[in-house]
Amino acid sequence: MSNSGGGGADGPAGAAVGKANPAYSVTVRVPGTARAAIDAVIAAGPGEITCHADEPDPTGRRITLDADSGPTLTWLLQALRHELGADLLQAEDPVFVVASTGKLTQSLCASVTTGHDLALLDADADRRVIRHLARHPTHTDLFTGRPRRVALVTDASAVLDFEPLTAEAALPAVESQAVHLHRATGLDVIPMPIAARDAGELGLAIAMLAPGFAATVLVHTRVSHVDAVRAAPAAAGSAALLDTLNDGLAVAATAAIVNHLRGRGVGPGAARVAVVDPARGGDLAGLLVAAGIRDLTLYDPLACGIQPLHRMAGDLDLVVDLIGLAAPPTGVPVLRIRPQSPPPLASAAFGPRPLHALPGLLRASVRAHRMITASARLAAVRALVALTPVGGLLPPLDHPLLTAAVDQAATRALAES
Repeated sequence: MSNSGGGGADGPAGAAVGKANPAYSVTVRVPGTARAAIDAVIAAGPGEITCHADEPDPTGRRITLDADSGPTLTWLLQALRHELGADLLQAEDPVFVVASTGKLTQSLCASVTTGHDLALLDADADRRVIRHLARHPTHTDLFTGRPRRVALVTDASAVLDFEPLTAEAALPAVESQAVHLHRATGLDVIPMPIAARDAGELGLAIAMLAPGFAATVLVHTRVSHVDAVRAAPAAAGSAALLDTLNDGLAVAATAAIVNHLRGRGVGPGAARVAVVDPARGGDLAGLLVAAGIRDLTLYDPLACGIQPLHRMAGDLDLVVDLIGLAAPPTGVPVLRIRPQSPPPLASAAFGPRPLHALPGLLRASVRAHRMITASARLAAVRALVALTPVGGLLPPLDHPLLTAAVDQAATRALAES
């Protein structure tokens, strides 16, 4: 059952107003006879409220309700407590329940069943392996877990739509990213917020961590910090350094732009594209040029204002909006890409996400022990374009060949270069 009312929404950018959102939910345990009272609360709600699940519980029923926004959820909790009273046996917020688990954990690969098993993990056994690695340093990936271990690093300077945070406050977002990357790649992805005072300290920390990881991925980090880390000699020692902007979002956005133009019968060489606030897009402009777009306007709305963009709109085939224009020009398609406020996963086929390209590029980089090159990113763009259904912008994130296709294309490009 659901109710559609007139409540507002204070959810993240991209959330559908008036649509129930699992990010604003409550799970209650009540006697079986209380369901009628819950239905009455749903019907009276100020916004959209949906019963997501109703399951048997030793005490009666376990019911999960999704609201459309923070205010609707607050109203819902108050109404449930008032209507049910003592029948409300327990109420918990699933968002915080999931967050409290840490979202992923380690599992043992070595057997520890017998004393003989444990002896293989003792100092004498370690000494033999270390002595061998000291003589044969290139064998480290053969006799350690490093080849499957990835450091997911942030300095908390660009976490979603927040101002810079303390490092530990970024953990929920980094842990979620780690879950998604682990699912897509099978690699062990370790969330690692770094309390760095500037990009120099962040780069130094990455260089110090590098010996224990096959790759480092920068997430939720300001683009200027990413650029500085990539340029720093200290970070250059990392076997593989990727980031969600250049190796994720920029690649997916380029593929979406190429697919949009193709759907309108416009070849890249004839297309006229404006990128609004290009500094937010990392290597997006470079990738667009590499993909064949020659008429590319890099538009700074802070320096130029909005009116010149409106005046040139009639001559454009596409506006790529990286800043979130309050009044985008009419008469020209606009592709909105917000690096810090991605679209919901469920609608990812309609908006670029780092997960379209990053998992495949990460696997290719780890296997090749190399940084991702511009040619590898362009190969990933072409792989995404090839997988996109007719009339679409991107392949769905659950496409069974998505990660493998990007991985294979990038691996070939790395080998050729």
